[in-house]
Amino acid sequence: MKSIIIILLVLGALAACQSPVKQHIPEKETKHFPETFEKGLAAHGGLDKWNTYGTLRFNEISGEDTVLHIIDLKNRNERMEKNGEYKIGFTADSISIYPDENSFPNKNPRFFHNLRFYFFSLPFVTADDGALQEELEPREMDGTTYNRVKITFRDGVGTASKDQYILWFDSESNILKMINFSVTYFNEANAEKYNAIVISKWGNTGGLKVPTEMIGYKWVNDTLGDIRYNKSFDGIAFSTDRPEPDIFLNLE
Repeated sequence: MKSIIIILLVLGALAACQSPVKQHIPEKETKHFPETFEKGLAAHGGLDKWNTYGTLRFNEISGEDTVLHIIDLKNRNERMEKNGEYKIGFTADSISIYPDENSFPNKNPRFFHNLRFYFFSLPFVTADDGALQEELEPREMDGTTYNRVKITFRDGVGTASKDQYILWFDSESNILKMINFSVTYFNEANAEKYNAIVISKWGNTGGLKVPTEMIGYKWVNDTLGDIRYNKSFDGIAFSTDRPEPDIFLNLE
């Protein structure tokens, strides 16, 4: 008989070795960002517009594989579905897997909570409370000048607060072109060991600029190295309503 596996997590035991999800906290006052970051947010449709939405859904396509993501934008609960293989629901304190825990192919499912969503939703998610923005010197690459912003996080924010991001914005259009990122889920010493993602195609949905294609690269000697993967996105939709809470727990 098929069953749903509910894995209850004790929050106090979740220390630095956690996934790179950053929990959204509603803002109580107006935040002031570095100029480059402000221009980047505006070029992508504006933070005010982003904050009007309660639900985001999109398909992540890698080769022949397609994974549906449904996210509650207010608390960042997420549901992922790969047809014929698995459904998985994430909340802040639980993971639900259907039809059983062996159907999800990765040994550490918590790592994947909001992993693709976070890259998909840049730069907006790095305006969250608890994220810190620092203007860096502009940098030229392949004949194009980029304005850059470094993102770090206050201690205890999310589940991998030592992660770092560097956002590369085209100096003319203010559109995000590339992201350097580190992954400290497994080892906090990796905080400045970067990889890179290039946003190769953008689209427009719900008044926001959203990625439709991204390419992952190794980052070698402070420049792009070999390609690691390609991903594309379709079925992108925003809603002002939030999803029903039980879709993250009841997966049949």
